[in-house]
Amino acid sequence: MTSIKELRSLLLTTEQLLDRGMVSQGMSRAVEEGGLVRLRPGYYVDASARELSRKDRHLLCVLATDEALDSPVFSHSSAALIHGLPDWDLPLGRVDVCTAAEVSRTRTTHRVRFRSRELDQDEVLIVDGLKVTSPTRTVADLALTTRRDTAVSVADAALARNLTSVPELQQTLEDMSGKSGIKRARRSLQLVDSRSESVAETRSRLIFADYGIPEPELQVRIDDHDGNRVARVDFLWREYGVIGECDGFGKYFDGVDITETRRRLAAEKDRDAALIGLGYRVFHWRWDDLDNPQLLAERILRVLFPTAG
Repeated sequence: MTSIKELRSLLLTTEQLLDRGMVSQGMSRAVEEGGLVRLRPGYYVDASARELSRKDRHLLCVLATDEALDSPVFSHSSAALIHGLPDWDLPLGRVDVCTAAEVSRTRTTHRVRFRSRELDQDEVLIVDGLKVTSPTRTVADLALTTRRDTAVSVADAALARNLTSVPELQQTLEDMSGKSGIKRARRSLQLVDSRSESVAETRSRLIFADYGIPEPELQVRIDDHDGNRVARVDFLWREYGVIGECDGFGKYFDGVDITETRRRLAAEKDRDAALIGLGYRVFHWRWDDLDNPQLLAERILRVLFPTAG
């Protein structure tokens, strides 16, 4: 992710463009022709911003909103991105702004979703110059408003980074009793685990639970017979002698050259061979497999119980 400071430097205001000699009609024409992207009235970025990640494009809209409005407090999905939490499956079509009010209501414009909520003083922080709901409040808000897998992925990441704790989340949900979605939120946050190190691992855990797969140990160190470390594995079904690894695409191909990619693939092959030599069966799955959970679950069960049926 590009830093907030770097993203802020990409913003162009109408005044800045006028100072560069561009007239109003020229701005409109540049937007129509694709040379400029209008984030909101009065705020633009160069067309190259289209190449940024989904997360960074949303943060540009957050920064434009921060400049345009009077000291807004960002919440929900926008707050999650400001805190550096994963953007997987988050609704990013609009910037989320929270305004203090005793009566909860939501007002949506083309670019901003305004949510009126009661906010305690300790629920608002300043991060990189932006007012934002605290990590605990942000996770709780998303648990109320997003799908289970989305909410758990964000919560796992926040816990792993020590941005919040289970007791803090439980207390915040208790304070939100009676709000729409509270039962779903409580069910979701019963499934969190700070040991999950990625969205892929969180989604995998949830598939295990949904399809009756025995619960594995997470993030386990495997040593050889002399006590030397061989690997740290994502999932271990110790009783069955099975190791599970969920591999994200970027593990091999995150912008590195072909030589480095080959080195990584060879290192994984050697690692698997060492684990097999210790008597384990090693099973890998990838991000795309998570989108077909029933098929993935069937494959894992066949590995765990090869003689079943």
